[in-house]
Amino acid sequence: MENNNSSALFCWSVLYPSKEGASFDFEHYSKMLIPEYVEILGDNCVKYEVRKGLATPGALAPNFVCIINIWVTSREKFRASMSDQRMKVLLEKISASTEIQPIRQLDQVVA
Repeated sequence: MENNNSSALFCWSVLYPSKEGASFDFEHYSKMLIPEYVEILGDNCVKYEVRKGLATPGALAPNFVCIINIWVTSREKFRASMSDQRMKVLLEKISASTEIQPIRQLDQVVA
């Protein structure tokens, strides 16, 4: 199967590693914080998902308690949205919602 998508697509991933004793409120994160994040991104955001990590058979815990993927069409618009004052306030709310330090990465989708 060939990917004929000629327009650029980027994926912003935020991964929250499993941490013993740490809490993560999926309800608040997925129903309040991420929709606000997506609203700030506007029409640049084409899709997003919030995934809850599950342990694989034989494992004690998943590697990541939560993974968020947000697909955007413009890297420049994404970077500009990160400077928006509303985003700065929201990122403070997100940081205060869990003691887990996330891993963040921006990728270009190639297939």
